[in-house]
Amino acid sequence: HQVDLLKVNIEGDEFDLLPYCIEKGVIKNVNHLQVQFHSFVSDAVSKRDAIHRALTETHQLDWNYTFVWEGWSRRA
Repeated sequence: HQVDLLKVNIEGDEFDLLPYCIEKGVIKNVNHLQVQFHSFVSDAVSKRDAIHRALTETHQLDWNYTFVWEGWSRRA
């Protein structure tokens, strides 16, 4: 099943959800991802950087307001 848009704003739990989706391959079914990373989480910058590196395997970053909102689209 394809997901056209996955919008993630879950108050810090994005740091658990997104690596899980990437590891299980679920992220490959997401056409567009909008995510709000939260900076109050311990080590948020390095966790976000690791998620970014993993996401670039399947998606491209279209726009980014750091620790506000960012948008990704699946690579063809």
